[in-house]
Amino acid sequence: MTLHQRRIAPAFVSILLVLTLAALLAACTQPATTPSEETPPVAVEPAKEAVLVRAMTSEPAKIDPQGPPSAGLSLLMPYLFDTLVVRDIDNAVLPFLADSWTVAGDGLTITMTLKSGVTFHDGEPLNAEAVRFTFERFKASGMSSPIYASIQQIDAIEAVDELTVRFRFTSPAANFWSAIAMPYAGIISPASAGKFDNAGEGYLIGTGAFILDDWQAGQSITLRRNPDYNWGPPTVDNRGAPYLDALVFKVIPDASTQLAALSAGEVDVIFINEPSHLQRLAEDPQVDIHEAVLSGLVHLGFNVRRSPFDEAIVRRALSHAVDKQQILDLALGGLGNLAFAPLPSTLPGFDPALQEYEIGYDPEEAKRLLQEAGFSPMSDGGWERDGQRLQGRLVTSTRAPNEAIATVLQSQFLAIGVPVEIQQLDSKAVMDATTQGDFELLLWRYEWNDPDALNVFLSSDRIGTTNRVGYSNAEVDDLLAQAAGELDEDKRNALYVEAQKIIMQDAPWQPLYNPVDAMAMSRRVEGITLGYMGRMLVNDAKAAE
Repeated sequence: MTLHQRRIAPAFVSILLVLTLAALLAACTQPATTPSEETPPVAVEPAKEAVLVRAMTSEPAKIDPQGPPSAGLSLLMPYLFDTLVVRDIDNAVLPFLADSWTVAGDGLTITMTLKSGVTFHDGEPLNAEAVRFTFERFKASGMSSPIYASIQQIDAIEAVDELTVRFRFTSPAANFWSAIAMPYAGIISPASAGKFDNAGEGYLIGTGAFILDDWQAGQSITLRRNPDYNWGPPTVDNRGAPYLDALVFKVIPDASTQLAALSAGEVDVIFINEPSHLQRLAEDPQVDIHEAVLSGLVHLGFNVRRSPFDEAIVRRALSHAVDKQQILDLALGGLGNLAFAPLPSTLPGFDPALQEYEIGYDPEEAKRLLQEAGFSPMSDGGWERDGQRLQGRLVTSTRAPNEAIATVLQSQFLAIGVPVEIQQLDSKAVMDATTQGDFELLLWRYEWNDPDALNVFLSSDRIGTTNRVGYSNAEVDDLLAQAAGELDEDKRNALYVEAQKIIMQDAPWQPLYNPVDAMAMSRRVEGITLGYMGRMLVNDAKAAE
């Protein structure tokens, strides 16, 4: 447009002013509009909630931290229940619901001062009486818990005053701190426990950052943000109420279905068990992969209570048939670290020198030991003794990558003439079968935060519960009992090393690998971190719309 075209004549300006004034006067003389004539207000959409959705393979039977362990329960507990202490990524013990503590010189008394102002989800206050009740209930009825033996070491619990609780022991308990840092030791509301124990159903209530909101059996479990939360652990930046409004755990048993749900945006987080899935997700720009080396061990166990696996020479023979590197390459895509000892390398009590006692891959030695055990070669390549063929059933859970590992093990045993049938069951069915001794071989995994794992999973007094293979050795039991009460860390670790030397020669387990777990997370959510033992910390997480 030219300068000439933008000019406006003075006469036109005068006319425009007159018309504008007339319009204003007319507007002032109009009658007021009635409410029915008002323009409807513009609808404002409510703000969308910040929700994080995680896939879970199976749901718990009930929510009781002192009850039987399960994968689903382990996922939920850290968000619903708080513990007296917490461990950081380096295994250091830090205050949580307990603000401070003192330990008597003889190790027989521990006095804790609790945080003030903490409340349970039902509005009841956290106090010393609630802590006393929690552990008294545990001692009375927590037999199925993996930390029951550690809790049983407590001789007495005293509520000294409103916020002071005292634990007494008949002998020092070095594994006490590890036990009370586990989610199984979450502090529970006495009022909720009374209702739960009387009705035999429902759920227990804690002080966690999230509150149980909705449970659609077989579909999903929804946890709602606890708005009053302001006592978070020192392992997170945001120690107040979470930024997320809700956590939703969707029950999706199949790993491939979980992968599809993540790709479709139906879930934000999945646990990766399949190497092929990890490779695929590594190329997805909408997903971040977080890896964590856990204090865990995947192992092949032998039923020590069933012939001929009750003979150490037979267990050693079959252990020699296992090529761990092949398992790592074929079944795991290289994701994991080869293991040789009953304790993972991340725990105190592990000693690299124990590799001297490893039963390594040697199929010819396997056959020689079978002959030494009295087995004779059969015409079809198998082995028999007293008219009985050497064979077995390998039981494992449906959790990936167990099927792939079991298939490789099956081929390795067949290569030395021992046929093995694979039986995959859900985790609860595996636990039931092993508790009853209904198996020959077991592919299993444990995760623990203390070398007392040897006591939990291999001591004689845990046969029928967490000692699934039925292993029993009085000398090992004595060493583990000494270690549990030894407060000098160097002496304690030396006892665990001695115990492992015996265990490795007895061969109730063939250690396979220490898992390196991975989680895939949608980039829609920020601020998630992996904490101690690979736990997903969401206190600082924020979800975009």
